[in-house]
Amino acid sequence: MPILRSLESRVRPGKRQQWGALMREIKGIIDKHGSPLRVLQLQVGGHPGTVISSTRSEDWADLAKRTKALNADAAYQSFLARGAMADVVDAVEIRLANDITSEVGGASGVLQNAQIFQVSSMRILPGKRAKQLEFIKQAREVRKGAGLTSATVLEVVAGDAGMLYLAWAYADIDAWAKERAAGQPKGFADLQQHASSDPQWPYSEGVATRVYTDITNQL
Repeated sequence: MPILRSLESRVRPGKRQQWGALMREIKGIIDKHGSPLRVLQLQVGGHPGTVISSTRSEDWADLAKRTKALNADAAYQSFLARGAMADVVDAVEIRLANDITSEVGGASGVLQNAQIFQVSSMRILPGKRAKQLEFIKQAREVRKGAGLTSATVLEVVAGDAGMLYLAWAYADIDAWAKERAAGQPKGFADLQQHASSDPQWPYSEGVATRVYTDITNQL
């Protein structure tokens, strides 16, 4: 099961250029050990200056192997020892998330070649995980039937507990805007109405919806 390791940070005002130079340096070090470092910039929603840097591992064994190699890298140790990032960003959280899209009938890897991401975060209520995943699976089927994009589902396993992230990936901002203008298909409203009649509804609490742009090639 693929695993996404991410660091959410906030670039301090006036430090953007310095941050970019440091990210190019650390990316060159991390890229040597497998999954290239990817960087997303917040476009809409949330705190200004938010950026997310991430790497993807195929499974836990792959994550462990690359983590050991990176920790043993002298250039990486030197970078950490300098503490250069402490002057330009404020770290929010380091997370590990499993890509559990296969549990809702999808395939992993959809995020790899996209440029724009809409990410909705939710907190699963106690004992409601199975119910929430079934709802997501049914919603995917409704959207697929209407020719709309389906979300990749990420479950946090280290970080803020009980969180799911639904990430819709788009080739560009125009494709994202077109789907937003179209709205949800009628079948989705029917599905939601049916689910709300379940005595166990709601299954989760919505936290936030944010939009990110991949800026890796701008570093």
